[in-house]
Amino acid sequence: MGKTGYILLALLAISAGVVYFLIESRGLRTQYESGIRRMQKSTPAAAGTVTERDIQDLPTLVQKYLRVAGAVGREKIRNFRVVWDGALRSDKSGPWMSAVILQENFFNDYSRDFYLTAFMKGLPVSVWHSYQNQQATMQVKIASLISIVDLKGEELTIAETVTLFNDMCLLAPAALIDKRIRWRTVDAQHVEATFTNGKYSIKARLKFRENGELIDFISDDRYYLTAENKLRRERWSTPVSEYREFAGRRVVSRGEAIWHLNEGAFTYGRFLLKSIEYNVMPN
Repeated sequence: MGKTGYILLALLAISAGVVYFLIESRGLRTQYESGIRRMQKSTPAAAGTVTERDIQDLPTLVQKYLRVAGAVGREKIRNFRVVWDGALRSDKSGPWMSAVILQENFFNDYSRDFYLTAFMKGLPVSVWHSYQNQQATMQVKIASLISIVDLKGEELTIAETVTLFNDMCLLAPAALIDKRIRWRTVDAQHVEATFTNGKYSIKARLKFRENGELIDFISDDRYYLTAENKLRRERWSTPVSEYREFAGRRVVSRGEAIWHLNEGAFTYGRFLLKSIEYNVMPN
């Protein structure tokens, strides 16, 4: 390799280092971690275990799910920390983007922080969803410098309330004993839930296998982000295909996210659970 080649390699290395520094020091990752620290400080430890008495007023299908999930007899959930491998696309014909996702939810004063990194057209993209104090925000940046999405408001908060409840159902079944959830049995496979957090209430329908596993979550209260960065209420579902045991709890390990649009349904997200930790306390 000649001198020019070494210079080019050095410049590429420097550029990569600058991008990495910007992402770590000025990007959404920093805000994500700051939000989690706030919740760690304000959230008390989980008190007690989930008992048969705690679940006795739930629909039979939900009781069976909590037993199958290993929630009964284990600690109530303060929070969980998750790492996902994911693949995402913006529309039915769009290319899939591989993504690494970090997420942490708290259950005393409900919160959800979700941080995603991917490459779009060769450029690093970071996404931060935050739901704290009954308010949601969503930001997307390229190379931690160029903002391409910056959303907040009532519609986004309703949408993220759906996502928060979806997390509870799929990843934290023990949290379903919360009195802020109202239940209605629909038939032998389905229940309807109304989840309320502050002034926001959303509905979802849950579908279960005969063995008690939850296999789908459907809601008409989530909002789809259009190409014009507008939010539009659409049906949303998250069918799941695999379960695994993590620290004695049996939870979903592989699933999809689907938009059911007037112009046709399409899968926009595929997710593989890499790790999950419950009741993570501050260092």
